[in-house]
Amino acid sequence: MGNPEFVAATHGSGTIVVCVKPNSSKNGVLGYSSEKKAWMIAVKAAAEKDAANKELLRFLKKLTGKQFLIKNGLRSKEKVLVSTSSFPSSQRTPLNQ
Repeated sequence: MGNPEFVAATHGSGTIVVCVKPNSSKNGVLGYSSEKKAWMIAVKAAAEKDAANKELLRFLKKLTGKQFLIKNGLRSKEKVLVSTSSFPSSQRTPLNQ
């Protein structure tokens, strides 16, 4: 599921906040939660052994054409993501490269 509003929100933005819903039937942007101030993203992968994190990053790259890194929230459903263009390469982790 593509979402033009999400793609527009990531254009020019270095940081986005997402709330991940693992074990979904398909990957997709579910919408924006004003309450959480985060984009709701569904991913097919389970939240085990970083599978959902990796699936999230792959999905976002395919959707936006941008590479993102997880700045905060590796073990949480709520994550702060940073575009690699605004994140020093010396701080990238193997999960995010």
